[in-house]
This record gives sequence, C-alpha cells and structure tokens, in this order.
Amino acid sequence: MLSGMVMDGSRGVPLEGATVTLRDVGLVATTDAEGRFSFDGKSSQQNIERASLSKATSADVITFSKDGYDTVSRSVKSTGGTENVVLTLAGKVTYVCTTADAKGRWQIARTVFDPETKTSDITYLTDTKLWNFKPNFSPDGSKLTFFRRYAVNGPCCETWRSSVCVMNADGSGLHEIIEGEPSFNTEPYWSRDGSNRISFNRMNVPEAGPYWNDADGIPGAEQRIAPWGWINPHLADGRVFMQQRGGNSFLATPLGNGKAKYVQVQRPDKKFIHKIALSQDETMIAYQKWVDRDHNMYKGGVMVYAKFDASVPAITDEVIFDELNPSTMAWYVSISTDNKFLLFAKDGAIMQHDVETGTTMKVSADSDPYKAYPTYTTFSK
Repeated sequence: MLSGMVMDGSRGVPLEGATVTLRDVGLVATTDAEGRFSFDGKSSQQNIERASLSKATSADVITFSKDGYDTVSRSVKSTGGTENVVLTLAGKVTYVCTTADAKGRWQIARTVFDPETKTSDITYLTDTKLWNFKPNFSPDGSKLTFFRRYAVNGPCCETWRSSVCVMNADGSGLHEIIEGEPSFNTEPYWSRDGSNRISFNRMNVPEAGPYWNDADGIPGAEQRIAPWGWINPHLADGRVFMQQRGGNSFLATPLGNGKAKYVQVQRPDKKFIHKIALSQDETMIAYQKWVDRDHNMYKGGVMVYAKFDASVPAITDEVIFDELNPSTMAWYVSISTDNKFLLFAKDGAIMQHDVETGTTMKVSADSDPYKAYPTYTTFSK
C-alpha cells in the first residue's frame, strides 16, 4: 500500500481535495478531509489499482497538485511506504520564523509573502510573554518544535533557561517536552528516521550536551544522545550531524545509554561552520562559515551551500551565496524541498536566494516587524 498526507503549508492544516498522481502507472487519488490519500486495493476498483501499483518502481514519479497551489513532483520513495508533502500557495513564499509582535515580544509566526505586491500576510502561532525561537518542522509538516525562553539574567546565552515546545502547524495543541526552568535547551531538530524524536542542545548545567525526547514525551524523560558534540540536523538512516567545538564535523550514530559512534565528515577546510541545514534528499547542505576571526562567528561569517554525500561522508563544492560584510548579520538558513532556493535571515528581514540564477531577493515586507530563524514549511532545515 502506498499512502500519505498532504499539508497546506500556507495555513498549517491538512489539505483536502489535493490530487495525487503516479505518472507512469496512471493511478490517481484525492486527499480526504484529513489530507490523507492511499492506494490500498481494498475495493474492486482498487484491486485494479493494486495491480497497477505493483508495477510501479522507485523510478516512477509521484505528483501532488491542487488549483491555486504550487505542484510538487518527485520520485517515489517506496511503493509500499509513505509519501508526505507540503503544498503552498502558488506564486507566494511561505515560511515560519520568529517574529516580533506589537509588544516587541518574539513569537512564532507564519508568513505568506507576495513577491508581486511585496506584502506579507502574517499569522501569529504563539501569544505569550515568554520569547520563542528557532522553529523546525516534523517530517510530514504537521507539527512544529521550537524553544521557549524562561529566565534571563544576562546576555545570550550563558544565563538563559528555556523549554522545548511542540505544537501543531496551525499553532494548536502546544505542550512542552522539556521544562524551562532547570537548563538552557536550544536548537531543536526533528528526527528523520521515523522515531519521532526531537533533539536539542543542553547548556548552562553540569550535564550539558546533546539530548532528545519523544515528540509526545514528557519533561524528565529525555535521554542523552552522545557523550559530546553540538547537535544539528538528523539523517533518514538515524545518524546525526554533530559539530565539535574545535570546528570538526561528524556524523554520529547513537548507540544508546549516551554513547555514539562518530565518523568525521570530510570538508574543504577546517573553518568553523554552524547554523546547519540539510536538504530533504540529503544531497545539499547549507550553513554559516566563520572566515573572519577579527569579528565574532556571526559578523565574521559568510553564508554557504555545498554538496553533501552521506556515504563518505563529505562536504564538497562550496558556494558562498552571501558574502562577508561585518556591518550586517546574515544567519540561519533553510533549504527548499526542491533544493532550488535558500531562505535566511539578515538584519531582521528574511531573504531568499535562487540557486539557479545566483540572485537574492527580500521576502519580507518593509513594514514587517523584526524576523529571525526562518524555515520553509517543510523539514529541510
């Protein structure tokens, strides 16, 4: 059986009435009110579909479409598996990021930007006096994770305390999987191997390090992932991208009980990289690279994308897409599902880089409030 779910990334809800097509075998399905579809062969008509589906291969192309939305086409991952996708309004740029509200508090909000009118439709997903940072989506696009700042007794981040939160993509159903008072927990990433875990980096306590908890877990149930390293995106095979303070990069395989096997990632040089994003197909990586030690890692950084080969593992063919300029600050990048665009924050605005043309445009309105930590409404960050 081939099944899955289609989300409306412009509203954060399941998309009803989307058409799902297997091109080569000519099968078509429509999503229900919960955004779900399946080719399961339970009815007489579907028996025909099941026979046709058995002829499909990973070379077949699955297409998701609906009037008014951008169409997504890609190779079938598995004819007996799950295919989830997020569709967004055609001609618009849709993302979620930290956005200041009218009181200057940092909330999680969704923006639908219209490049023609250069206007933004902003929907706030949180409303709290506690500031909210660094959203990241679940693999199916139905949920978000982020960290929520509690105690602030000084500048970031030596004295901060924060929780890790999970909520539905429309802002409903919010709950904390990590408490906010005992420690500082930051950079949450969603696993890609089906385990439905959320990882994060714990700071400002003796037991600092990389941890994770179930997405529906409770505070106190978190477990240490590895003995050392700063955790970054996960891979579909269960490995995790880790950074060492000295600048080296690793893929770590968690072994349980806080142990892990590390394999160093080959890179063009040893300059420190951070704020790492990995594409959905895991062939492209993007990050901030610290190249000017006369300034801090943000002011002295450039924005880079490159090829990534998880089998080696190695990063090659780096391309700088935002040059060094210590008078500005560009940081935090997200990769579009098709690897054609890069979303990043710069001086309180959100920018989008076109990989094919090498051009960059602003995708937040001039009147928008301060924004940071953007992510496309997919899990590629």
